[in-house]
Amino acid sequence: MSGVPLQDLPAARQADVLAALAAIETTDAPVSRDAYRALADGALRATLEHILAEAGRVLLEVGGGFLSGYDDRVAARLVEEGIGVLPPDDRAVLALVLLHTVAIPRAKGTIPPGTDWSVAEPVERARLKDSRLPDTLIEGALRRLRDAGILRPGLRPRIQPGPQFARLTPAASASLFEELVLLCEPDGPLAESIRRRRESRAAAGRGAA
Repeated sequence: MSGVPLQDLPAARQADVLAALAAIETTDAPVSRDAYRALADGALRATLEHILAEAGRVLLEVGGGFLSGYDDRVAARLVEEGIGVLPPDDRAVLALVLLHTVAIPRAKGTIPPGTDWSVAEPVERARLKDSRLPDTLIEGALRRLRDAGILRPGLRPRIQPGPQFARLTPAASASLFEELVLLCEPDGPLAESIRRRRESRAAAGRGAA
C-alpha cells in the first residue's frame, strides 16, 4: 500500500479523502465507488488506506462498495486486552440468533453456502425464547445488540444480523462461520478439520515466536 501523505495533497484533494473517510466510517451501507472521488481514484484511495492503517483499520470492498473495519491483528490485540468484547449474555444471545438465522438455514439449503451475512432468515422472538436463556436476558441482549448495529436496528426490526457484520474482514468472517460449525456440529468431520487447522496455525505461530 502506498499513497501521497494527506498533508502533501492539495486542499481540495484532502477534502475529498476526508469526506470519503467520514462516509465509510459512519454509514451502515457500503459506499459506492462513484459516490466519492477518493474511492474512485486509485491514488487518493491509497492515501485513504494509509490513514485507516494508522488507526488500525482497513478499507473493505463490500457489495460493490466500500466500508472500513478493524485490521485482523489489531482486532486480535483488542480482544486480548478485553476491549470491545461483548459480555457473555450478549454473546449467548447473538450465537442463538446466528444459529437460527444463518446456520440452520444453510444446513437446510435454504441459504446457499458462501453468501454474506446479509443473506439470513429472520427469527421470531418466540423461537429465541424457546431456549434455556431467561426471557429478560434475551430482551436486554437484543436491545443492546440492535443499538450496536450487530443486529438489524429499528423500532420493531426483524431479528437478523445487522450492518456491523459487513465490516468484518474476510478472515474474521471465515472465523465466525467456523465458530458456527463448531457450535452446530462439534463432533462432525468439518469441525474436526477446523480444529486441526487451528492447532496447526497455533503451532506455526509458536514456532515463529
